[in-house]
Amino acid sequence: MLTRSEKQIMELLWSIDEPLTCLEIIDRCEDKTWKDSYVHIMIRSLLDKGMIQVDGVELICKNYARKFGPAMTKDEYIVMTLMNEKVWTKDKMPALFATFVKKEADLAVLDKFATIIEERKAELA
Repeated sequence: MLTRSEKQIMELLWSIDEPLTCLEIIDRCEDKTWKDSYVHIMIRSLLDKGMIQVDGVELICKNYARKFGPAMTKDEYIVMTLMNEKVWTKDKMPALFATFVKKEADLAVLDKFATIIEERKAELA
């Protein structure tokens, strides 16, 4: 769904707690694999995909620059990616969840799973 370069931008935006301008994205992406001039194309693509949103503007010299932040969390992106897989079907969801549960050894985490399920059931009832 995302290109490697788009993932680099998203990882940056997920890792910080503030929206960034294009110039700030360029400055903060230390291991970028793309040219600086390509950032505007990637920003447009990420906006079109609903991955980022405009989170304000900033006056830089005499011009205004849009600031961008993530439109979804990394967890939401991972779930969306998984659910968009061509082999994914709703009947496979219990098996996937069971795998998470079987791999988890922390009782507090398992209790949290149970709480989340109970809360969701109450919402749907």
